[in-house]
Amino acid sequence: NSLVLPIVLWGRRAPTHCVSSLLLVDGSVIVTGCHDGQICLWDLAPDLQINPRALLFGHTASVTCLSKASA
Repeated sequence: NSLVLPIVLWGRRAPTHCVSSLLLVDGSVIVTGCHDGQICLWDLAPDLQINPRALLFGHTASVTCLSKASA
């Protein structure tokens, strides 16, 4: 199997992220896309504190649109 899954870890602050699109999922997760092709998942706490969960990368173009898909 040649599948490669990179894992990105960061401290208390996420990397800088120039947001070009935003999606709120189920009121508790924010998904942001940025100009350099990254997608970031953020947890939204009930007190409106935002904490980074995952940074996804692999797109070669700007992420200009995000949409929730049904399974």
